[in-house]
Amino acid sequence: MVRQGAAQAQTSIGKGLLRQMAARMLLQGANGFARFVTWVSLLGLVLGVGVLTLVVNVMNGFDHELRQRLLGSISHIAIHQPTLSEPMQQVLAERADVRSVAKYFQGFGMVGGSGRPQPVNIIGFAGDDLAQMTDLTDAMQQGSLSHLENFADAVVIGEPLARYLGLSLGDAVMIALTVSQGDSVALRWLRLNLVGTFELQAEPDYSMVLVNLDHRDDAAWQALGQLGTRVMLADPMRASRVGAMLTSQDASADLETWEEVYGELFQAVRMEKSMMFMLLLLVVAIAGFNIVAGQSMMVHDKRAQIAMLRTLGADRQFVLSLFLSQGALIALVGTLGGMGLGMLLTVFVNELVDIVGAVSGQHLLDGSYFALVPTKLVGADLATIAGISALIALLAAWMPARRASQLNPAQFLH
Repeated sequence: MVRQGAAQAQTSIGKGLLRQMAARMLLQGANGFARFVTWVSLLGLVLGVGVLTLVVNVMNGFDHELRQRLLGSISHIAIHQPTLSEPMQQVLAERADVRSVAKYFQGFGMVGGSGRPQPVNIIGFAGDDLAQMTDLTDAMQQGSLSHLENFADAVVIGEPLARYLGLSLGDAVMIALTVSQGDSVALRWLRLNLVGTFELQAEPDYSMVLVNLDHRDDAAWQALGQLGTRVMLADPMRASRVGAMLTSQDASADLETWEEVYGELFQAVRMEKSMMFMLLLLVVAIAGFNIVAGQSMMVHDKRAQIAMLRTLGADRQFVLSLFLSQGALIALVGTLGGMGLGMLLTVFVNELVDIVGAVSGQHLLDGSYFALVPTKLVGADLATIAGISALIALLAAWMPARRASQLNPAQFLH
């Protein structure tokens, strides 16, 4: 027990000595230029980690906002048949995460106003389903979504589309639907009254037109487009899994999930995020090269002191641990400082964008669906950034530390 306690005490003293010596070498050791290179590498690590954290948070914010705005207005699963088979009905009835199953209409055409036609996607819902569309209800800018139920031949369109077409509430809206007739395509005109506008700050603001299915029978709607069944889920991320279950119950079912329709959009966002992550990770790697340079210069400057330590009884492991401790200190301070800087930039990112816009004369969000830069913190991404950055810094410190541990003290004692 006494020997074990003595060994633990020596280990504790040794670790404390290593930390003190490593901090002293970083703050006061070596020549001025070597310290300058070390501090530059530390600053580069902080800036690299900070910018990487900011960009990842912003990309996650854009991805989250796009999903939230789109998934509140589009079908999570669209089944291209108005009547479902019994096995499919049973699957949907047994799943607790199915929020609603209702009939819907989809057609394609153009909406005109002030002589400027605009291609649109005409979506029709039954009155009961309209009452459950809380996201669209919250996004209404003028009028009310309930007016689709209360007024015949009513239509709701996006606020930006209404401004583009010069339409106001109560105006007549002429919609031309494309109808397939054998080998040709014909136009069918609908004259509807504008009773409301919405703004999701997403692509549907310019391309989606809402109508009420209850004002016409199924045969009339089938002549104008396609009737189907709309499935809304509590968790839209499970759409592919639920769709696969429905297909397994009825192989002839023709359905598509929101991921199939908008998958390319979110895939592009994920690809852009991955590319930005890899490019900004190079900044951290460059800081790692600076750490190699600074530590190598410090090892070269401290050759005599290393030789004296070895003569006094320090083994190679002690010398290796000494310089690795200094590298670990740089990795810890640089990573934590960079994460803190990234969080600070994330909080004030909109103020920074406004400053850049004032200087350049053009706001970075001009022409987009967003009024503010969205951000979202994802713990897994932050942990990945911290882990990779610290690993790069430690690997950069390993080579000079290993070189220091292998120095022959006899060559430098003179």
